Amino acid sequence: MRGESAATAELGTGHDIRHLIHCPPSWDHYLLDAPSNGEERFVLAGEIPLRHPLFNDGSGHFHDHQLTTEAIREIGEFVGHQYFGVPAQRRGLFYRFSLELTDLAAWRAESRPARMTTDIRATPAHSVHGVPRGLDFHLSVQIDDVPCGTGSAGLVFVPPVLHRTHQEHSSWAVRATPELADEPDGPTWPVPPTSVGRAAPQNVVISEPTESTRGQLSTWVLPRADHPVLGGGGPHVSGTLLLESLRQASLLAASRAFGLAPGRSTLVATDIHVSGYAETDLPLRCAVVPGQLGRDAAGRPAVPVTLTLTQHRRAVAEARTTVVQDF
Repeated sequence: MRGESAATAELGTGHDIRHLIHCPPSWDHYLLDAPSNGEERFVLAGEIPLRHPLFNDGSGHFHDHQLTTEAIREIGEFVGHQYFGVPAQRRGLFYRFSLELTDLAAWRAESRPARMTTDIRATPAHSVHGVPRGLDFHLSVQIDDVPCGTGSAGLVFVPPVLHRTHQEHSSWAVRATPELADEPDGPTWPVPPTSVGRAAPQNVVISEPTESTRGQLSTWVLPRADHPVLGGGGPHVSGTLLLESLRQASLLAASRAFGLAPGRSTLVATDIHVSGYAETDLPLRCAVVPGQLGRDAAGRPAVPVTLTLTQHRRAVAEARTTVVQDF
């Protein structure tokens, strides 16, 4: 039966393997070979990787919270096609994502392997003739059975014609308004890896920033087309590169504004809204505004950060994060 054959899927690469387990509230529609029209539940489980080229690069103080982001990005389109009857030719595009780390101690990395389990609720959104135009995801994360994170994500499925039209309109708009061009005044140099919580230079994705009198930083996202994780292999900047640039810019701002140590800091809250594609052949600016230094419930230093990614003076993504330094 379809439900039995699709109940478990193995996902991931050579760096990490995760198992997606379907936990349906009812098997009725699978017995009829019909797609779901209501909430479906899944469990995504696997060991946290120890040799990932990006997520294991750095001080090793915390597990990288982007493991959760990448996991949802990886399964979102698959879930829509496999369980909700979304046509295979419709691409899934995430337009929002939020994550809150609720138990920071569980995210501290140790030398032994750790297991991450993510409970996922997927709900169809804006269905037309029984086929959803998108999916809403709600997440609950555990590391070694300790609840330590909650989040949500929104995914929209774009028909091929609309996807192609959006690409063509985006490129046309750039060519038609050269007066809005926005590019560096000169050569861009990457920041030191330790200033953004990384160790390998090839994993640095933002440039040395300029600073305004109000404390705002302006930096450029560095292309990483040949990177095994950050490269998108297409005309658009990969989602992983966008998210990593926001993470690095947040850590850099908290460090330079208030002296938080990037190697002992992490993003305990992330709320991202994506409003368009970023083209690989155009400069991508990141404007960063750190808020006031405060303390979290445990007394750790905490800094809210507001970020905006723009290309050709057009907003690509906006984010709010909170950086916390561990004791």
